[in-house]
Amino acid sequence: MNTTTFLGEQLLPGQIGYFLTILSLVASLVATFAFAKSFYAKELAIEMEWKRFAKIAFIIEAIAIFLCFVVLFYIIYNHRFEYKYSYSHSDKSMPLQYLLSCFWEGQEGSFLLCSFWHAVLGLIIMTRSAKWGNQTSGVMMVLSFVQFCLATMIVGLYIVDFKLGSSPFILLRQEMSWPILSRPDYLQFIKDGTGLNTTLQNYWMVIHPPILFLGFASTTIPFAFAVSGLLKKENNWMNFVLPWATFSAAILGLGIMMGAAWAYESLNFGGYWAWDPVENASLVPWLVLVAGIHTNIIFRKTEGSLKATYLFYGLSFLLVVYSTFLTRSGILGDTSVHAFTDLGMNAQLLGFLLIFVIPYFILFGIRYKHLKEPVKEDEISSREFWMLVGSFVLFLSGLVMIAITSIPVFNKIFGTKIAPPEDPIFAHNQVQIFVAIIIGIFTAFGQYLKFKSTKGDDIKKHIKYPIIISLIVSGIIFAFVGVAYNDKGVGFLAAIYVAELAAVYTIVANSYY
Repeated sequence: MNTTTFLGEQLLPGQIGYFLTILSLVASLVATFAFAKSFYAKELAIEMEWKRFAKIAFIIEAIAIFLCFVVLFYIIYNHRFEYKYSYSHSDKSMPLQYLLSCFWEGQEGSFLLCSFWHAVLGLIIMTRSAKWGNQTSGVMMVLSFVQFCLATMIVGLYIVDFKLGSSPFILLRQEMSWPILSRPDYLQFIKDGTGLNTTLQNYWMVIHPPILFLGFASTTIPFAFAVSGLLKKENNWMNFVLPWATFSAAILGLGIMMGAAWAYESLNFGGYWAWDPVENASLVPWLVLVAGIHTNIIFRKTEGSLKATYLFYGLSFLLVVYSTFLTRSGILGDTSVHAFTDLGMNAQLLGFLLIFVIPYFILFGIRYKHLKEPVKEDEISSREFWMLVGSFVLFLSGLVMIAITSIPVFNKIFGTKIAPPEDPIFAHNQVQIFVAIIIGIFTAFGQYLKFKSTKGDDIKKHIKYPIIISLIVSGIIFAFVGVAYNDKGVGFLAAIYVAELAAVYTIVANSYY
């Protein structure tokens, strides 16, 4: 038994942090169970009793996560380099804002940040969901289970020979095998930490990840509503979910645009958008979520597109989980500048993915025949017809994007040797430029259509002037500005001109409306 006393170590913060991660793990599991009991209760009194107990458990879990955040920041801020996380991500010369950004540079801290946002969203839901009825318990049941899964990622427990998660509170000497760490006075030789990666010492690192992770976390809510609806065979949740889905799309979209602006400022990142696999992994859930919002609106107006809404809201969260697997498994290490290093948690990350993907699609398949929609087909002149077409264009766009991005995953899992595109940027551009054209046109004229049906004369009257103005403005742009990019031949250059025309048409038509 090792009884060595290591001089200068502060063990209490790590012990408190470790206790809090265990507490969050247990409390989230208890909350999941209690919300499930409330969700399935046959009597109102029993439902409310279990809900009160579940809320207490979730509040305890949320407090534990918030305190974990405080303890980890204390360790980083005070330069406690006996802890691996502080040593690996910070140094003494860093200003306060970059010390804060150290929190989410590493995998453990970013998991904790995601859990933090889930806790915040859960507390808001519990205080502002009086009109949801029993749906509140269903949503919170799913949210609590997501919190449990996230807690397993940071708990750092060994179960026999299997390591469950990676703790941000582990000591440097417990993780590294350097001979000097066996000395009782090793801390006197560790004068400073390794610091934050120089490419990440940017003000965007302070604000971009928290916004992006809030966007990721918020996709859980539409997913949780969909799961609750499938379990109870009820669709009234679509009246409550739309503001949450819109909030999620807005925040996630803002986070993506912040990342694009950061990439533009950092020359080595390749402009606004380089089709980096990790960039794609964040964009695809947003595309599918936006598709879900549109089909949700269709359902509220016509009771159509019910199945599509379940599919899109479910996939938006599942694709976030898949992007977590992509970025943290190390599979994309050779193809992305954003990917985390492999912490040896691939089996757990894959389990995290499958534990949501498989049950959701089984449940969706079982309930599919119960999802009733109007038998009458949509009129081609109706707004809902083109909204649905546009939604599936977004979905197919994301499908192509994630398929190309996932080539390293296919090769790793199935042992195949599929060659990635020689020019990955053009491989995406040659597909997505047509998506941009279609969505631009649909966005422009779709708003002039009415639900159910629209008279042809009304359509012509409303779109005539925007088209004329767009042609004039585009002609001026083409004549005096032009397009400098012509590396891929005349065909792709023509597509760029059409895309520019579609973009101008979108702006003009929306302004005219």
